[in-house]
Amino acid sequence: MKSYMVKKTFNNNAVLVTSEQMEYILIGKGIGFNKKKGSIIFESSLIENVFIHVDESNKKQYEHLLENVEEEIFKVVEDIISMAEKELGEKLHTDIHFGLIDHINFSLNRIREGIEIVNPFLLETRMLYKREYAIAEKAVEILKEQMNIEVPESEIGFITFHIHGGRMGERKGSSLQYVKAINKVIPYIEDKLGLTLEENSFDSVRLVSHLRGLIERCSREEAIENVLLDRMKKDFPFEYKISENIALILNKNIGIVVPESEIGYIALHLYKLNHTKLN
Repeated sequence: MKSYMVKKTFNNNAVLVTSEQMEYILIGKGIGFNKKKGSIIFESSLIENVFIHVDESNKKQYEHLLENVEEEIFKVVEDIISMAEKELGEKLHTDIHFGLIDHINFSLNRIREGIEIVNPFLLETRMLYKREYAIAEKAVEILKEQMNIEVPESEIGFITFHIHGGRMGERKGSSLQYVKAINKVIPYIEDKLGLTLEENSFDSVRLVSHLRGLIERCSREEAIENVLLDRMKKDFPFEYKISENIALILNKNIGIVVPESEIGYIALHLYKLNHTKLN
């Protein structure tokens, strides 16, 4: 059984340890209770599989964070992550532990100081990441209950990014990037088609889901075939031109190159939206 020697105890839920000349931060409920420098911790269920490697590039940052966060935040973050993993049926990337600790600590300080937390991408986040958003709503309820504080709706969106970023090793930054891009695209479509995209309408959900898949495919540079492309150009010239401009918006904001085949499929979705509006 692997063992770890304690170098520093931050609180009851986090310790700095060494093992085989490597340094790690272990996070788990009660992992640091009654532990002093030199204590030995054996690998067990207490550690909850959270082994965060520490090196000179991140050690000071991690230590500063752990030393300046109230202990209750560690507990609430672990409860949120445990709930999210249970809901998703999968383990989240270890980076989410520090990301959420840092974010929730920052947010709670702002709330207590009476500073308004604004999230201009709440609607797009809810449409893009429905599953993670629903989990983030539960996370906010846990926060309210355990920290005895009113948490604004804007926080749901920010926590959604962390949960999505923790899935399959994705990063919160890319999730936010996608949301910002969609935030530019939706108003453009509404303006050009002269309509309002209702959040829960089938056509809106289908369009946003398609755009999300498109962004992910283009980010991975995956090609998609479109045997109807020439017909789409001919049959939907107005929507195709809008779709070309959407491709330019995405390129400008997140740097992806949208191929013609994908532009054709966007045009098809826009045609359906336009046709529904006219009927």
